[in-house]
Amino acid sequence: RHFLSLSAVTTATLSLSSLLPVTPPPAFAADDEEYVKETSDVIKKVRSTINMDKNDPNVATAVAELRDTSNSWVAKYRREKALLGRPSFREIYSALNAVSGHYISFGPTAPIPAKRKARILEEMDTAEKALLRGR
Repeated sequence: RHFLSLSAVTTATLSLSSLLPVTPPPAFAADDEEYVKETSDVIKKVRSTINMDKNDPNVATAVAELRDTSNSWVAKYRREKALLGRPSFREIYSALNAVSGHYISFGPTAPIPAKRKARILEEMDTAEKALLRGR
């Protein structure tokens, strides 16, 4: 009986779904331009922030701005299935995670250690190259 009731529900659902208009998924071209621009802006912001002198009085403000920017970028793009497989997305996401984790753990004025900074900058370079290739 259970099987028959499930097959009846499935048949009814399939019949209803054939009556509903099918809308194609939205084109990604315009969104792609926006993604490239915003990701490039995030890359510039990360580079400028982590390369600031530790004695610069504006470090804490720059870190706060970077955290806001990175949080909004991640919130906007992490649910986009079309972006998850892109090398540019993976590299930026990883770098933002490292930067954010550092500043959360050690405070906004703590300088990033040389090895971590080099890895973050390398991820930024890789992401930028991937963006230029449309990946």
